[in-house]
Amino acid sequence: MPSRDFPTPLSQAWVDNARAWLASPGEPLVPRGASTVMVVRDSSDGPMVFVQRRVSSMAFAPSMFVFPGGGVDAQDGSADLDPAEVARLAERMQLTAQEATPLLAAALREVEEECGLRLDVADLVPRAHWVTPPFEKRRYDTWFFAAPMPHGQEALGTTTETDHDAWVTPKSLLTAYAEGRAVMLPPTVVALEQLARFGSVADFLADAPLLTVVSPELVDLGDRLVMRSDIP
Repeated sequence: MPSRDFPTPLSQAWVDNARAWLASPGEPLVPRGASTVMVVRDSSDGPMVFVQRRVSSMAFAPSMFVFPGGGVDAQDGSADLDPAEVARLAERMQLTAQEATPLLAAALREVEEECGLRLDVADLVPRAHWVTPPFEKRRYDTWFFAAPMPHGQEALGTTTETDHDAWVTPKSLLTAYAEGRAVMLPPTVVALEQLARFGSVADFLADAPLLTVVSPELVDLGDRLVMRSDIP
């Protein structure tokens, strides 16, 4: 797998925490299961994706552009989902149905809570699996899914955790990221780059990428820190 270095967030508190970990690594937190969803729709400029910007007061990923999602809650494990669809998706994710159920349920619940969309489990397409680096004070074992925009529904910002939401082409947000006008974590950047390769939502959703887990490694290059990731 190709290795790639990503710049670290421009936050002195983040840098201080990262350097302290490099100087004296501690016991990493066990990551919490989480799910996030790229809700996509077609446009004359190609596929677009719904994104939100987290408020600056958030403890994890403040002021960053993200896809709707969040951590698995206790009730997600007992969600009433179509067993056949759970089994199909669990096989694709190389998990048991019991392991996959809370992740799938969290994806559906978070999308409805954060942007008012009601998806079906059959809509979910696994795209990637990332784990937050061990030095972070909040860690997540996150599955990324894609899903088509449901017909007749409208995506809205319905959470106090974000201060901006929009439909964007991947190219436009990646340009803003490159110019320093948008802040994103590596998984979001990679997901947008992958979406940008497709000319339609149908082609994107038909894609079946490798689902090898990615866990960025903190590396000190002397003049700067980077997060080195092996991208499938």
